[in-house]
Amino acid sequence: MAQKLFNEEEARILEEIIFHRRDVRGNKFLQKPVEDSVVEKILLAALNSPSVGFSQPWEFVLVKDKEIKEKVRDSFNEENNYATGLFDKERASEYAQMKLEGIMESPLNIAVFYKPVQSTVLGQTSMKEVGLYSVVCAVQNMWLMARAHNVGMGWVSILNPDKVKQILNAPPDNRLVAYLCIGYVKEFLEKPELEILQWEKRKILEDIIYHEKYLAEPLKSFNISPVSKHIEPDLRHKIDFKTKPLGALGELEKIAFKIGLMQNTLSPELRNPHIVVYAADHGIAREGVSAYPQEVTFQMVMNFLNGGAAINVFCRQNNIAMKVVDAGVNYSFPPGMNVVNAKIGMGTKSFLQEPAMTLAEAQKAINSGAAIVQDIFKDGCNVIGFGEMGIGNTSSASVLMSLLCNIPINECVGKGTGVTPEGLEKKISILSAAIKKHGKPDNIMQVLATYGGFEIAQMCGSMLQAAENKMVILVDGFIATAAFLVAYNINPLVMDYAVFCHQSEESGHGRMLKHLNVTPLLNIGMRLGEGTGTAVAYPIIKSAVNFLNHMASFESAGVSNKD
Repeated sequence: MAQKLFNEEEARILEEIIFHRRDVRGNKFLQKPVEDSVVEKILLAALNSPSVGFSQPWEFVLVKDKEIKEKVRDSFNEENNYATGLFDKERASEYAQMKLEGIMESPLNIAVFYKPVQSTVLGQTSMKEVGLYSVVCAVQNMWLMARAHNVGMGWVSILNPDKVKQILNAPPDNRLVAYLCIGYVKEFLEKPELEILQWEKRKILEDIIYHEKYLAEPLKSFNISPVSKHIEPDLRHKIDFKTKPLGALGELEKIAFKIGLMQNTLSPELRNPHIVVYAADHGIAREGVSAYPQEVTFQMVMNFLNGGAAINVFCRQNNIAMKVVDAGVNYSFPPGMNVVNAKIGMGTKSFLQEPAMTLAEAQKAINSGAAIVQDIFKDGCNVIGFGEMGIGNTSSASVLMSLLCNIPINECVGKGTGVTPEGLEKKISILSAAIKKHGKPDNIMQVLATYGGFEIAQMCGSMLQAAENKMVILVDGFIATAAFLVAYNINPLVMDYAVFCHQSEESGHGRMLKHLNVTPLLNIGMRLGEGTGTAVAYPIIKSAVNFLNHMASFESAGVSNKD
């Protein structure tokens, strides 16, 4: 075939075809059959698409039979019902009203399969999946050729590929890439239908272009205001003149006073309390710092999701909403599980060998933690606690404590998940070697990136965002306080919104609390993590707010004060 150079008019026509390609679904198809000659052109366009190593790894099944189409449509309905339940109530209602396929309405369905090549293929020796990507190029060619002949096409992806393979009797190794609905249509829409329905917005080109390499996601700037002091006298008077001796409610009075200042009111409220549990794996766990294998992280997340952990019990008991976040677990959770996917990576690197994460990953983790809290805040929450799960995270927290509190590492390290005395010595030795290798970076973000964990960074961002929103922050034990320590070094005003719930039995926690000059509400020998200390302490915090709001004053009760 002679080389073809397009003139300006031909190039303009090609642009028209590309920019007016539309996904067609539902009742827009006419029952007029597509001529065999046009179908052949569409398939030839696929056959002539880019193919890495010229492997041409595609096969097509043309489906017109009503019974077969009905079986595929039934598979769609089953998967679509499942998908509806994955959205929140409002989004699910919008989703349920949309017509997302035209399997029965279109006169022709075409299933496109990737047929893996068994032999070594040029260009696929390193990137094994590029053969699959070639099939996607073939689908795009089909779509453009169909549009050039004024034929509509819709891509149905809400299908169980294994069931469709079974219906079509496809070979076991073949992979379903696309199930296409093809036919002449009543109209081509001016814009993509999901854009018209405002389900999604078109991206802006400038927002998805990076020159030379990706830039680090900029760290969110947290605008935290100090608590207002102008109501201090009135708040103190209200507390002191309740029907009790001065100071008789002890710490409850201090909590009530602090929350009143946070909310700038004499009648504070605790609305829609939440605890968010962040889970992530740590590369340092592979160095032998923990008595438990790394797999325990994802196993415990499954326990959270099944409602069987201590934090589940305490949240249910105290009517606290709970969210579980995959910050960086070395496991891919199946779709449909009630876990927030905020995964930064499949666990951090071992900071004995190299920095735990890049600066870009640390900043992304803080930003994603902030976004999670912002969504919860929009649902009316104003009191929030944070928990964690991650084998190896006491090692990360110990190093952060040592560097940020200027305390020798051997005074910061505890048993973590139950290491033996010999294991404790090994843990101290490993962490000492890591500090010797990397030292203390000058910048707080570099400290976090070098020694931190994805869940610790996300908790840090969550606490900063909660403070910006003037939410009551419930600080848990050793790991959560280490995250708070980082947050405090980023913006000290976060302290104005923090209530420290308990002192962990983890040996370094008391030293960390002393460094921050704070007194925890409880000291009852807990060292579980998960946010359990915040959940157990929450009724005390609730009692503090309730006495301030509902306990009678000397004046209202007609009781004589000693004065």
